[in-house]
Amino acid sequence: MQVRNTTMIATLTLLLMVVGIPYAFGADAPKIGTVNFQKIFENSAGGIAVKDQVNAEGQRMEQDLQRRADEIKAMEERLSKDTGVMSKEARDEQRWEMERKADELNTLKRNYERRIQDLQMRLVNEVRQAVLNVVQAHARKENFTLIVEDIGVVYAAPHLDITDTILNQYNESYAKQGSGSQGPGR
Repeated sequence: MQVRNTTMIATLTLLLMVVGIPYAFGADAPKIGTVNFQKIFENSAGGIAVKDQVNAEGQRMEQDLQRRADEIKAMEERLSKDTGVMSKEARDEQRWEMERKADELNTLKRNYERRIQDLQMRLVNEVRQAVLNVVQAHARKENFTLIVEDIGVVYAAPHLDITDTILNQYNESYAKQGSGSQGPGR
């Protein structure tokens, strides 16, 4: 019985040593970081360029819609002003033309809304991909085990947040690229 207990203790000790020694001497603690993509998008050169480009395109579209709406309004005013001197056929023709333009305006408005959404999604995805490339390069360089987007994190110690570092690196990369593919229209 004594030999059996001694053998079992020796086996357990050996097992613990084999399993425990690598952790005691060589294994680094995992290096973890969090990134706030929303903050990067709102404060980065690429994110600001996306907002500016989408806003400019949206304003151009809005001006076009307003011009067309003004044309329809002018047609309405002409129709109501000239009702007494127009024949029924001419009134009906103008009313039909006005309704056709109003339908075109509504169709164009929906088309513009869809185009703006597509443009915004495409440009935001370009910036996001460029930021992800920066995050991955930073993770490899600094030996991170894991970097997660903070949107799904309930709590993380503030020292884990590497957003400002990534933001600075992305802005540097964006500025260096000039005509590369680091964001909107680049």
